[in-house]
Amino acid sequence: MIYTLSPTRSGSRFISINAEFDTEGREEMEIQLAAWRPGRYEIGNFAKNIRKFEVLGEGGENLSFKKVTKDRWQVACQGKKRIHVKYEYFATNLDAGSTFCGKKLLYVNPVNCLVFDPAHTEKPCEIILNVPDTYLIASSMRNEGNRLYASGYEELADSPIIASPDLEHHHFEVDDHLFHIWIQGHHRLNVPRFIEQAKAYTREQIRVFGEMESPEFHYLFLFLPTRFHHGVEHHASTVIAMGPGDEFHTPDRHQEFMAICSHELFHYWNVKRIRPAEMFPYSYTRENYSRLGYVYEGITTYYGDYMLLRSGVWSHNEYLNQFNSDLQKHYDNEGRYNYSVADSSFDTWLDGYVPGVPGRKVSIYTEGMLAAFMLDLEIRYATENAKSLDTVMNRMYHEFYKKGLAYTEQSFQELIEDIAGKSFDFFFRDFYNGKGNIEKFLPESLWSIGCEIQDEGSAVLHESRYGFKLSGGPKVLVTTILEDSPAEHAGLSLNDEIILINNTPASPGTDWNQLFTMGSSMLVWNSIEGSKMIEMVPNGESYFRKYSVRKMETATEEQKVFFKHWSGQEF
Repeated sequence: MIYTLSPTRSGSRFISINAEFDTEGREEMEIQLAAWRPGRYEIGNFAKNIRKFEVLGEGGENLSFKKVTKDRWQVACQGKKRIHVKYEYFATNLDAGSTFCGKKLLYVNPVNCLVFDPAHTEKPCEIILNVPDTYLIASSMRNEGNRLYASGYEELADSPIIASPDLEHHHFEVDDHLFHIWIQGHHRLNVPRFIEQAKAYTREQIRVFGEMESPEFHYLFLFLPTRFHHGVEHHASTVIAMGPGDEFHTPDRHQEFMAICSHELFHYWNVKRIRPAEMFPYSYTRENYSRLGYVYEGITTYYGDYMLLRSGVWSHNEYLNQFNSDLQKHYDNEGRYNYSVADSSFDTWLDGYVPGVPGRKVSIYTEGMLAAFMLDLEIRYATENAKSLDTVMNRMYHEFYKKGLAYTEQSFQELIEDIAGKSFDFFFRDFYNGKGNIEKFLPESLWSIGCEIQDEGSAVLHESRYGFKLSGGPKVLVTTILEDSPAEHAGLSLNDEIILINNTPASPGTDWNQLFTMGSSMLVWNSIEGSKMIEMVPNGESYFRKYSVRKMETATEEQKVFFKHWSGQEF
């Protein structure tokens, strides 16, 4: 399969694509565009970006074809040995998983824009980029000039490309592995500092699994001028889109950046290699339903931050900043009483990446992270710190991936039980397949390392007194309403726009506490009911409480020792 990609006129955002396929003597053949992309477990509908689709023979003659699904075409080969599938792809989204064509940037994620022959995915692939000679090309694929080569469609689909005259290139080595850093966009990242910290968490991650089989790994950074946060894992690379690039020197943005980099590298092992049976191999033509998102995303979220702590990149306080953020998301989401994390994993294909119906589901990232933290400490407690979740992940890599096997929920549980020497039926029943149980047992896990949860009321009156949250602007919109709260009883609805609070205009930057101290009358507007007056009556309950973890002042020596075994740091 040979692909030629040519950006069209500047500003149009279209890429002209010519894909060449051998017919292998077939009278008819099918051409497929992937229905989804790994790392985003929902249908992508990428074919909506295609226009001017045509199929030609070797001599340029038109061949007949018909569309048989939303992203598959059936072609009448008419005795041709080779066909050319030509189309234009609209590349207008710049994030970590899409394809983008700009004046001085071509970013290609092959899985969402390059059609393939589903009958011969094992065939070698070549990509020709028609870009100026001044462009640098970044990708984990082997390249010679503007030509890139993949061993088959699997490698092609999992190897994004950045081409630009403005690419910045750095590199570092860890244990004979070469790590490339490709930066596109203006930034104030302290690159030498990043390299030193990346070396630290990389060594720690390799130590968990015992090896890293790829000789090279590529970080592809897209630094944007606006607020953005998105990362996508790949077989031997990762794409991370973040912004504003001008803020990367600040402590908060640097900490956020390190967290996503560590997270995406851990995916190199967990999901790119260690994979559930439902995704082994990937099926690119349909949903790959799995209830195991708490493993491939939850455990990765836990380890992404945990490796920064254990490698010394983060202090425990810095680690708690992120942990407490996730903890607050857990408590703020009433979906934990309605849907398990396993059920929510299955439904990522339905609505996994939007807020969706209030209180319906949980995040496989947040709930999976908390469960992984508890699982790690439970294994450590059962084995007196002789074994841990590290042991589980190491054995999954060597006993499943290295032997060409996938894992199931049953085999995952059996492995944990073999390591810990005890039953984990309760853990899988209550935390992975149960609802609302994590917060019941999380304090016990934290207690083992000398920590506790601090619970206090929200300082924001409309949150604590009336049970709703507001957006930051430019319009003041209702974003969350707790069930059975004064706001719900008063008839407030999601996405209502707040116009007046106690006859005072509401606008971003308003001192909400001052307005709500005066009373609880609001004029709101929505496109269905128009304007309506809301009168809320507090009921004495406290809503949207604030939760955070802190070290116990009365921690025992035994707890402090356990903390050091877990964190690698002194209490």
